Amino acid sequence: MMFRKTVFALALAGAVLPAAFASSGSTWAGADDSIHIEPQQSQSDTSRGDGKKGATMAQRNAGAATTSADGATNTSPQHSFGLQRGRLVHTDDLPHNNAKPDFVTPDLRQDLFSERHGA
Repeated sequence: MMFRKTVFALALAGAVLPAAFASSGSTWAGADDSIHIEPQQSQSDTSRGDGKKGATMAQRNAGAATTSADGATNTSPQHSFGLQRGRLVHTDDLPHNNAKPDFVTPDLRQDLFSERHGA
């Protein structure tokens, strides 16, 4: 009788334990030295109604810029363009004389790239 109870308890524990750890997140390293993380599911403190209300408010206020205590807006100035006499011209007050990017690659950087990628 004691043997049957022990076997039954071990079988029950063997069936319950894998299910208990099945939903835990796991981390493993790939063959290419990358790290993979499987996210865990967690219960949120926010109700569905609060989430919907927040999404609705975000859509309603999407175009409004937020202002800080000193009155400055947190939006970036945007370039604007328009057509005048068939040509595309700037219609904003932003400077358009920025330095052009330098596309010349330094020799050391090119050597490292060639060594690493075989190009």
